[in-house]
Amino acid sequence: MPLSIFKKLGLGEASPTTIMLQMADRSIAYPRGIIENVLVKVDKLILPADFIVLDYEEDKNVPIILGRPFLFTGRTIFDV
Repeated sequence: MPLSIFKKLGLGEASPTTIMLQMADRSIAYPRGIIENVLVKVDKLILPADFIVLDYEEDKNVPIILGRPFLFTGRTIFDV
């Protein structure tokens, strides 16, 4: 989740973390923190999700990237 969206949502403080992420372009990103058990509404379902907060520019078309565990929990079906 971009830091800008995290601040807009007012979710309190993110838990510190020492992890580092290797991005798709092979660059290394250091998260600002982790927020756990955020309730996310998808259609009629409300699911808990964890987010890693990164300081990067927000993409208006894709504001939050959902990971595989969340998609599995939500029983997402991809129609490719």
